[in-house]
Amino acid sequence: MSEKEIVIAFFIEGYVKKNYEYVLKILSEDYIDHSPASARSNHDAVNILKIIANIFDNLKIEILDVFAENEQVATRVRYEAKHIGEYMGISATHKTISFEVLENFKVVNGKIVESWGYWPDKEIEVLLLEEQI
Repeated sequence: MSEKEIVIAFFIEGYVKKNYEYVLKILSEDYIDHSPASARSNHDAVNILKIIANIFDNLKIEILDVFAENEQVATRVRYEAKHIGEYMGISATHKTISFEVLENFKVVNGKIVESWGYWPDKEIEVLLLEEQI
């Protein structure tokens, strides 16, 4: 698989299909997440995916952009999901929201070894607290 295909597979298998065994294989054992979630292993990353699955249900993703050069892969992904668990102190609203995430990856020898991600926490908070019309 190309670096792009590996990263796309991570999103699909990890977030949508919840295939955590696959994620353990596609991330290096010493994987480092440089985002605030700060995973320091592939097992840490799977635990973060499980936490997200308990917060957002029926998660759908749309890969909007994916660019690769050498070992680096940059992505822009739209998430759509139902809020079913506490997020940033906000109890489940059962709203379905949509937001975009930016995440960059380093892929070496067919494995994701590092990532730098940005989730728009303030935007998500506003969407969750916004009154439905």
